[in-house]
Amino acid sequence: MTAALPRIWFEGRILAADEPIVTALDQGLLLGDGVFEVLVVRERRPVMLDRHLRRLRRGLDRLGIVGAPADADLADAIDALVADADLEAARIRITVSPGPGPGPRQRGNAPLCVIAIDRLEAPPDSTTLTIVPWPRNERSPLAGIKAAAWSENAFALRHATAKGYGNALFLDTTGRLSECATANIFLVIDEEVLTPTLASGCLAGTAREVLMERGVARDCDLRPSDLERADAVFITSATGLVPVTRIDDLEFPSGSPAIERARGALVGD
Repeated sequence: MTAALPRIWFEGRILAADEPIVTALDQGLLLGDGVFEVLVVRERRPVMLDRHLRRLRRGLDRLGIVGAPADADLADAIDALVADADLEAARIRITVSPGPGPGPRQRGNAPLCVIAIDRLEAPPDSTTLTIVPWPRNERSPLAGIKAAAWSENAFALRHATAKGYGNALFLDTTGRLSECATANIFLVIDEEVLTPTLASGCLAGTAREVLMERGVARDCDLRPSDLERADAVFITSATGLVPVTRIDDLEFPSGSPAIERARGALVGD
């Protein structure tokens, strides 16, 4: 009988998700300090694992967190979780905090690493966005990394949900398009696929990376006025590509040749 989900890996053991593993002095708990990655498993294999682990290392290096498990150990832990859960498709989250520390001026030096597995929910056929009134600070020291301090995104996502939208869209402090709370955004303008630059504070998404490497998309400065010129819009995250049918008062088709090219470029990576 398959164990109840979600399940977690912690220090070489697979446990129920409600096991107490965080101390009261953990800086992830006290400060929201740390990084995380979310990836998917398909056909029992993690998708884009190398890309996710590289981004995880960039985040750890930015925050100065040392001593996290090696990539090979993380990969083995994910394999063990997938086998334990007995799932063909799954959602994996890796979270690393500095561990316990005496206060914000001194970094914890015993990192806590937890990997969670749960069933993978199918992405929606399409979604809607609303531009939120709070800017993405492109000059923040946390800009561009998957920081565990995620309450700003959660607040914006709840705001969008309360208004009847599927996701929140951030502008940066200069008014450029940046990213959604949980995804990168792409505009199709004159059959060209465009996405905001990393200078806007957006995350270097793994799907975004693939689309740019394969020449399907390019980055440039984009502003809200460019939405009025867009023939189609879509977002990407670890769980896949989703067309956008409405951004506030603007409506878009749910499909286009450019969206299908982008979807095809992501298959098999």
